[in-house]
Amino acid sequence: MGAKDVIFVDGELSSQIDELARYIGELQGASDVAAFAAEVSSGEVPRSIVQASLGGALAKAPEDKLEAVYNQLFAIAASQGGDSALGSVAAEVARDIEAQAESGVAGLRVLNNLYSLLASEGRAQAAVFEAMVGLAARTRLLGTLVPLVTRLPALYAEWGVGADEGARIMLALRDALDRAQMSCEAYEAELAFLGAIGTASAEAGAVASSAIVRFANLPALCDLDALASLGSVQELSQRSGGLGDAGALLNALLSSDYAQWLQFVAANGEQLAALGVDVQKASSKMRLLTVASIAADSLGQGVPFATIAQAIDVAEADVEMWIIDVIRSGLIQGKMNQVARTLLPTRSTYRTFGADQWKLLGERLEQWKASLEELRPVISNAKLIAQQQAVQMAGTSSVTIKE
Repeated sequence: MGAKDVIFVDGELSSQIDELARYIGELQGASDVAAFAAEVSSGEVPRSIVQASLGGALAKAPEDKLEAVYNQLFAIAASQGGDSALGSVAAEVARDIEAQAESGVAGLRVLNNLYSLLASEGRAQAAVFEAMVGLAARTRLLGTLVPLVTRLPALYAEWGVGADEGARIMLALRDALDRAQMSCEAYEAELAFLGAIGTASAEAGAVASSAIVRFANLPALCDLDALASLGSVQELSQRSGGLGDAGALLNALLSSDYAQWLQFVAANGEQLAALGVDVQKASSKMRLLTVASIAADSLGQGVPFATIAQAIDVAEADVEMWIIDVIRSGLIQGKMNQVARTLLPTRSTYRTFGADQWKLLGERLEQWKASLEELRPVISNAKLIAQQQAVQMAGTSSVTIKE
């Protein structure tokens, strides 16, 4: 969705209308193309020609001509009143392309052009975006819309639509991604929904619950703070019944180590099953999070493999594999000493960064400051010695001039 495009179409408006009407008549197989074009041209433009283009009449044009003929239709509509005139017919045209276009790639190009032309018509842009989602889903091209998922909050603000309409459009994208088995992208769409619309929508609780369960189930998701720090999620978790059983799951993910997680699973097995939590996958993730928490508490210090093995309930021989998985997930950075059988963490990601983490960061900064203060006399003394040596060398140096 780039900057607003300018469409150049040669000829007088009446000629453009007649040319496009004749083309539509030919596509429809009209017995008298000239009479068909005359009837369309004599009607209320742009409504008459838009109506003639619907039902797949124009959307099923050959792929190599689809963009050009729709550009002409958009130019005709815009000539009757600019963005507002084009916006008045945009939803109808977009829905027809969504349902009838035979080429997903060409159809999406046309819809992208239409979206760009509607810069001042936010509601019409929302309708076009919804059609893009539908067409991409029908033609298995949803991957082309994935880059827009993180932009949904900004797009929602640009559209200026109400919370209910915005929720419907965003959830339509989420559901389409789900049907395409793009679960991680569906999770990102839920985060965008919660960030942009949040508790203004009646769907907020269900969406937040779904996002929490996705985080537990999807191995690729490890940044829990991106979900837990959302204002809408925090607000829902404070409400009585705001997140239901998913609220307890979120708290367990945020604060439990692996042993506590097992206790939580034993006490809440039925509720987790009802939520759709894959306990095996969630337990594997909890092992990763537990190792990351150990690393966060031991930055710059060697952590014995035996300590990690006990914390995540695995054989010590398997610890290396788990450390590699944690590093691969991006939760920590560090080095393994296979001789000493220790992990030296140099960076670790906290599950969430709250008051306790700020306090710990403050303490570490104070320790760092104290260490620098201890080094200051050493550095000053080294500088003084270096200066003295330079003076001595200057005093003893001699210059020999050859005769």
